[in-house]
Amino acid sequence: MENEREFQFLLDKIKRNRNLDFREYRTAVLERRIQYRMHLAGCGSYWDYVLLLNRDPGEYDRLIELLTIKVSEFFRDPTVFDIIGSKIIPDIVEQKQNRGLKRIHAWSCGSAFGQEAYSMAILFCEAIGRRLDCFDIKILATDIDKSSLEKAQWASYDREALKKVKPHILFKYFTRFQDNYIVNDIVRDLVRFRHHDLILDGQKFNTDLVLCRNLLIYFEKALQEKALRNLYNAMNVGGFLILGKTETIPSNITDLFHVVDLKERVYMKR
Repeated sequence: MENEREFQFLLDKIKRNRNLDFREYRTAVLERRIQYRMHLAGCGSYWDYVLLLNRDPGEYDRLIELLTIKVSEFFRDPTVFDIIGSKIIPDIVEQKQNRGLKRIHAWSCGSAFGQEAYSMAILFCEAIGRRLDCFDIKILATDIDKSSLEKAQWASYDREALKKVKPHILFKYFTRFQDNYIVNDIVRDLVRFRHHDLILDGQKFNTDLVLCRNLLIYFEKALQEKALRNLYNAMNVGGFLILGKTETIPSNITDLFHVVDLKERVYMKR
């Protein structure tokens, strides 16, 4: 019981001092990662770790970097990106043309180091081609970890992050520099990075396509529902939402979305 109180006190402290609320994340995941950080820092209890945070505020950054998930790569889960490139983007473009509109907004939520956002941008370039200037395309990439966003804006990646990139795409949209590959300007110009907390900073982005993949699995059900409602409010009617392969929409809010492809977790805002 005492250990549990210290754990909750630590989460409250993070909320007060860094305005990041992990209190409704899955407890087992949080405990495992915090205890790993405590071990590295030589702390035997949550209270010892609280005292360390008081002495060394820089420890917050090291902890938050561990708590925020950054497992990503270009075109992760290729079948999902095949659907985005072959069906979803052409459908969005057709809708805009039929209505005489030019603005297309997409959102990579929990963008980590930017691989997902740049992957989307490449698919827009491929789908629209020479007509790219005929549209106002903006891809918003957000994350709660500021250090990840800073690295993402450099758009520089090693070969491991590009292992699912087809050779002709690699040649067309990347420039090799020493051991890394730099995303070309035509792709980078479509992406904007922003610090944003999906739970606390819900906003209406008027978005046509949202990728929120492998983020909800770290939330308790109540927080999942809140996150999905925020995503819903950020989307245009008829906009597409893509979740991670193991994520589902809670039964009490399924009426907000129409299922487009259940296997690939593609939904459309009603």
